[in-house]
Amino acid sequence: MKRTSIIYTSVKRLIILGLTIIVSISLISGIQFYNKLVSEYTEVASSFIQMASYEIEDNVIKSMTNEQNQELIKNIDMSQYINGTLNLPEESAELCFNWYYYNYLLYELMSYNNDLNSFQIFVPDKDKAMCIWRMDNNTDEIYEPFASRDFKYFEQAIVNTLPSYDEKRLQEYIDSNEFIIENDNNKLSGILLQPILDNDKNIIAYIEVSIDLSGILVAIIQLIIRIAFLTIFIIAFALELYFYFTRREILRPVQQLENATSDVVNKLKNDEEIERLDIHTNDEIENLAHSFEGMEENLRKYIAKNNAITAEREHIKAELNLASNIQSDMLIKTFPPFPDRSEFNIYASMNPAKEVGGDFYDFFLIDDNHLALVIADVSGKGVPASLFMMRSMLTIESLASSTYSPAKILGSLNNMVKKNNDSKMFVTVWLGILDIATGILTAANAGHEFPLIKYPGGKFELYKDKHSFIIGGKSNVTYKEYELKLEPGTCLFVYTDGVPESQNKKEEFFGTDRMLDVLNRCKENNPKETVEYMQEALRDFSDG
Repeated sequence: MKRTSIIYTSVKRLIILGLTIIVSISLISGIQFYNKLVSEYTEVASSFIQMASYEIEDNVIKSMTNEQNQELIKNIDMSQYINGTLNLPEESAELCFNWYYYNYLLYELMSYNNDLNSFQIFVPDKDKAMCIWRMDNNTDEIYEPFASRDFKYFEQAIVNTLPSYDEKRLQEYIDSNEFIIENDNNKLSGILLQPILDNDKNIIAYIEVSIDLSGILVAIIQLIIRIAFLTIFIIAFALELYFYFTRREILRPVQQLENATSDVVNKLKNDEEIERLDIHTNDEIENLAHSFEGMEENLRKYIAKNNAITAEREHIKAELNLASNIQSDMLIKTFPPFPDRSEFNIYASMNPAKEVGGDFYDFFLIDDNHLALVIADVSGKGVPASLFMMRSMLTIESLASSTYSPAKILGSLNNMVKKNNDSKMFVTVWLGILDIATGILTAANAGHEFPLIKYPGGKFELYKDKHSFIIGGKSNVTYKEYELKLEPGTCLFVYTDGVPESQNKKEEFFGTDRMLDVLNRCKENNPKETVEYMQEALRDFSDG
């Protein structure tokens, strides 16, 4: 494997750092410069709007919004009016004079400010903007009075929104001088759009000023180039100094450290002494050399400790295997368990999540006519769960010998477990006692999963029985029981939460619905084949 020198790595990192600094400084400076120029242009546009608004009287703008007045001005030949060859009524003459006078005034204002692209005063006309006055410094085109044009996207939004503002919000918008940046045909422009208000603070028209911002981009690029060249020069000079210092003060002692560490493992294995390092740099590298010299004893201690830990782990593993075997031996694995009884058929299986798990099942004949069925799930895993499981399992079997009531059995079990439960563990239990002669199953559920049942001619369904509190959670719990009539051919499927909560590689749960679907797809009525079919479906799901 090719090795890379420390100097090469350090220089590469410094170059990356330098490029990052260059880009950061350039971007920050460019943004600040851009914001400053935009602020200046905004002030220019705002001043022009204030000047224009001040010069144009409100009543003149209102008169220009009258449709009859607009038609009159449109139909007049302005060249004849200017030459004085057109005789008009006094009112019409005054109207034409006002339009022409302010058109000339605004044109003069525009001519004194080369930063402005265009200027216009318009009023909304349905979905278009009707321009009363409109001028453009970038073209010799003469715009017709009261010509309509399409709204720009931001104009439509502002014109639709501002009339709904109250006086305070409207004034806040005017004072904010919100500058809108537009890229029109690859030309960057800044636009300031303000309402014109009458004396009653009502909007009578809109005034819009556009400023060419193309020069900003050129100025920013020039600034960034200058800053980049200056930063590159400074970083190059710093790199030269760093390289000189590194070669003289760092590389030599680091090479000594590298040579010393190359065979340290072999020397430790052979119990050989490590040579002392001759490094006197009076800095962190000298400290590193001293630390390296002291590392030998620490490594020797670590190796001895690691060997001891490995032996202890092997011992614990052996104990876990033994506990697992004991737990496995406690569960019934011989099927059929009651070969001389033809009234029912039972099969069960368990795959623990760890070497020793807390799930268990049990079934036993209380007498010739009563069969007890148990499935339970102890909180936690490992040896504690296994011991708790064995205790619970033996206690249930002992209590069942004195009563046929699952509720009473669970109540007694709960008090016994709670009394000596310093570990705060608990167990969920489903317990059923079947009257073999009548087919009546009396059951109680202490916080366990719902059983699944299939009656003859039907399909498996979730039986949402009455849940009571878990075993070991609190004392003196009254457990509820219920009865099911199991006709010949009825199938009962009970399980722990490991089945529906099984996950695949996508971290999806197997779920109750998928469990029901698997059971109902199984065509076998034999319990053993049904359980094995479910196990195969769980394996396929987990691998998928």
